[in-house]
Amino acid sequence: MLAAEYNILRHVEDRHWWHAVLRRQVMSALTCASLPPRAHLLDAGCGTGGMLAFLREKHPHFDLEGVDASELAVRHCLARGLSQVRQASVHDLPYASDTFDVVLSLDVLYHTNVEETRALTEMRRVLRPGGLLVLNLPAFECLRGAHDVAVCGTRRYKACHVRQMLHRHSLNDVMTHYWNAWLFLPLLAWRRMSRRLPETELSAATSDLILSPVWLNHVLTVVGNLDAWLCRLLRIPWGSSVFAMARKPIQAEGAVL
Repeated sequence: MLAAEYNILRHVEDRHWWHAVLRRQVMSALTCASLPPRAHLLDAGCGTGGMLAFLREKHPHFDLEGVDASELAVRHCLARGLSQVRQASVHDLPYASDTFDVVLSLDVLYHTNVEETRALTEMRRVLRPGGLLVLNLPAFECLRGAHDVAVCGTRRYKACHVRQMLHRHSLNDVMTHYWNAWLFLPLLAWRRMSRRLPETELSAATSDLILSPVWLNHVLTVVGNLDAWLCRLLRIPWGSSVFAMARKPIQAEGAVL
């Protein structure tokens, strides 16, 4: 991402409704995963540390680690007291194979400087057999706009393509669904309009991460959580993001279970 976007992210992510909804989905995924009490978790591409700080509060017994390619992002994490964050690429994770019970990758694979095949190969490598991979990815190319320019996003995904990608990397799809369906049409209109900006204005593009007034942010959080629940329950075939859970197979007696 552009350097300025890391500063914006650090300023808003602990309070922004979209991040609150994503955190709740991650918590639900971890709760359903039957993890050991001292689960070892890696946030691969942890940004400015919002998710790790949240998990440190909710799961104080977890062994949490994080990596990010950006020195500025790592500095933000260290300022939060997240001492187990280091600067590293998701292409070359500085951990032994079969280390983690959980690997998170939240809106990382779509970035310009990330090669999804190399990154997923590394995430699978560091997962223990039976370990859980949790992905969140921006959805639908039609939603591309100035926001993607600002955060250096180069690709967007459909749920079917995410399932195929997981299969190619020998990961067993547990659940894949869209979310943020309720904002799809307004967001589509906004992003289409932003694509019409002159090139000179696009070069100074900023993301959509803007804090609403407290009352509105609360309402959006409630609506967003309801939307995510309905999307998961009904498998609504659209949304601005794809959320996915997958497991690394357990090998026993020469067979993959």
